Amino acid sequence: MKPLSKFESLAQQLVEGSFNRLLGREMAELDIATRLARAVEDTQEGREAAIFYKIRLSTTDWADVTTQNPDLAESLADYILMLSQRGGLTLAEHPQVILIADPALSRYQVRINAQHQSREAGYTTELRPSAAIADEIMAAITAVDAYLIIEGRRHVPLNRPLINIGRRTDNDIVLDTAVISRYHAQIRWRYGRFVLYDLSNRDGRTLVNGQPVKESVLQSGDVITLSNIPLIYGEGQTAQRVRPSGDTVISKR
Repeated sequence: MKPLSKFESLAQQLVEGSFNRLLGREMAELDIATRLARAVEDTQEGREAAIFYKIRLSTTDWADVTTQNPDLAESLADYILMLSQRGGLTLAEHPQVILIADPALSRYQVRINAQHQSREAGYTTELRPSAAIADEIMAAITAVDAYLIIEGRRHVPLNRPLINIGRRTDNDIVLDTAVISRYHAQIRWRYGRFVLYDLSNRDGRTLVNGQPVKESVLQSGDVITLSNIPLIYGEGQTAQRVRPSGDTVISKR
């Protein structure tokens, strides 16, 4: 059996961990996570990863995956971002993914085209310039000025579009206690709001204001409970608040 490449091994770790629930069963059957890992590895230029990905699926598979997960293209873009970062690659811009129904493909066939420049292969007609999109996203995140207060002590600014929370040390926010899952939750920027996703695969382990959730758009003042760990979500005036024990900085990888 051919050994897994570095990026295929990273893909396996991500799919078994924080992206398991978000990508879903249909994506596992198509093995798109591994195929994308190969595309990232095969098309890197020096230490820079490609930023534009066209994924062609059969019309049946395309209908299945997009119906089950309307935000799949964005989830895959986040997956490519994390895969590249953990693989030691840089990205000139936030990755962009397009899912295309191709009647020439049979069920379970997948074709992936990865490129570095927006001017190639007609991307300029299909996408806005991704640098402008990335700038807008970061400007919007900065304007919201969101943060978490963990157990009433730790202040964590939410200053990136994707934050993983869990017990393992490769999470962005590490909660080192046995009651927290290895990859417990994820906070993602979606349509101008931060959205909390439960990744624990166990009912009742992720609550917002006392109610179990699988996905929840966060509002300032929401109380998130991960197992028995309370986190308060807030927005605005971060610089003016008294912080009981200093900021916790999200790790950069």
